[in-house]
Amino acid sequence: MEQIISKNWDLESIYSGGSDSQELKDFMNQLSLSIKELHSEIGAIMNKKDFSVNNMVDVFRTIQTVMDGTFQVDEFLICFSSDNVDDQSSAGLVNKSSRLRSDFEILLGDLDRLLTELPEDIWNSLIQNEEVKTYRFFLEERKQRANDKLPAHLERVIQNLSVNGFSGWENHYDQQIAKLRVKVEKDGEIKNMTVGEAFYEVLFSSDRAYKQKIMNAYEEACENNADTYASIINHIAGFRLDIYEQRGWDNVLKEALEQNRIEQSTLNAMLAAINSNQGAIQRFLERKAELLKLEKLEWYDIPGNTFTSEKKVSYEEAVKIIADQFHDFSENMGTLAEKAFQERWIEAEDRSNKANGAFCASLPLEKESRILMTFRGSYLDVITLAHELGHAYHNYILDEEPAFAREKGTSVAETASTFCENLVLDAAIAKAEDKTEKLSLLESKITAGLSYLLMVPSRFQFEQRFYAKRKEGSISSQEITVMVAEAEREVYGEHVKSVHQHSWITTSHFYSTEKAFYNIPYTIGYLFSNGVYSLAKNQGKSFAAQYDELLRNSGRMTVEQLATTYLNQDLHEEAFWQAAIQPVIEAIEEYIELTEDLL
Repeated sequence: MEQIISKNWDLESIYSGGSDSQELKDFMNQLSLSIKELHSEIGAIMNKKDFSVNNMVDVFRTIQTVMDGTFQVDEFLICFSSDNVDDQSSAGLVNKSSRLRSDFEILLGDLDRLLTELPEDIWNSLIQNEEVKTYRFFLEERKQRANDKLPAHLERVIQNLSVNGFSGWENHYDQQIAKLRVKVEKDGEIKNMTVGEAFYEVLFSSDRAYKQKIMNAYEEACENNADTYASIINHIAGFRLDIYEQRGWDNVLKEALEQNRIEQSTLNAMLAAINSNQGAIQRFLERKAELLKLEKLEWYDIPGNTFTSEKKVSYEEAVKIIADQFHDFSENMGTLAEKAFQERWIEAEDRSNKANGAFCASLPLEKESRILMTFRGSYLDVITLAHELGHAYHNYILDEEPAFAREKGTSVAETASTFCENLVLDAAIAKAEDKTEKLSLLESKITAGLSYLLMVPSRFQFEQRFYAKRKEGSISSQEITVMVAEAEREVYGEHVKSVHQHSWITTSHFYSTEKAFYNIPYTIGYLFSNGVYSLAKNQGKSFAAQYDELLRNSGRMTVEQLATTYLNQDLHEEAFWQAAIQPVIEAIEEYIELTEDLL
């Protein structure tokens, strides 16, 4: 890997011409036609009661082809739109893709109806078919969920209305948040920062007065636009609650639990384990305040490092670090990382016109992924890159599986990414050359853990309260802000002075229409992955094949089944979650010990 590694991804090899791509437009038209043909085919099967196993398998095969196509188009357009947020040329295609997704969801409704109306003898024969066995879990899951929903024709109406209703509000949020700017004066000039740029400055600036100036400007920008975002989140939540009411769902978490393929008792055990470890977390916050010589922390002090290594990492160095650590665990994983770098799957350039944050997009028809992140030379950037490459590796493992068997639960989707993050970070801590570097890396490990053990649970707590209150009517922006502040104060404790009260505006997960309660899966995935990683450390390279099998079956099992089968663990018990939290607690203890002489 001696050649120069590009920081820009290659989207042209997917659909040449971007928003002007005739290939892409023709493909989307073909997908639309295929969906209509499948509607007719399923309708004919049901009308004629022609439920032969061969007919059914053919239909399943075609649906999966269309599933891959609609998913790839959507992922590609997310990449294309993120590449240049100032370019609105893809807006029409994005809207058409939203319609395709909605049409496909309606098609899946037809599939659900077909599954529920199959005669029992045909169903029993069908699930014994060799091809169907590879995605039997998906069909059984769809069949069960269909029985919990409204009749198919009503679910179809909901999908149609969601394009300009439910999904329309999410699209409106995406447009508004992309335009939100934080105006900050520096050196006599006014800088219009995106939210992502503002947070980066706050995390990495050593000038505390400048940090506070940015946060004041951020609060002002959020406050000035709060009513707009309150309207959006109220409509999204209201639409979701209306659907739940029509379906007769009393538990507002029902959909989220199903999407995560996790049981309520497992979630409760995890939250109980988190709560029981708050003492150690509070000790860390107290020590951090002492080191910063503050009476109390501001909320933005928590994710920022107290110790910062002056060492900068070049992109080429990051590539080598990741490839080496991946190879050290698994040759397959290392080879995949090298392929991603060499074939330009990654957009890492530091420029202002790209989207904030980081993500990994799956392109199943190409059997490739694309990753967006911004590499600025910190070790945190290396960890972020490793995290997203973990997603790419998960995609790679699933590439040869049928589309139905690639439908993994939301929380399990974070397993490989967090695993790879741990691989790179732990290796760096072990190889740290001096105390400051070691403390910086230890703190990175701790603060990453606190994101899942403090921030995400507080957001989950807020969301539950928000939905409970939303049942009574719309909630004002001021009330929402107060609810967030209360939830954060409860988890941050007495060592934090201010809270991120406007996080409800800048946290896109609150506005997801596809995934309900989309924050908590990150904590589930983080801790589940920690449990997997602990086993991997104990077993070494011999665990690599077992690890691949766990990922390969992530679309065929619940979280509990994966743990039982591959980890020999019972997730209903707090013991697993306690063990998964332990690496963070140990890092806190080491951090406190190493900083004793610095007070």
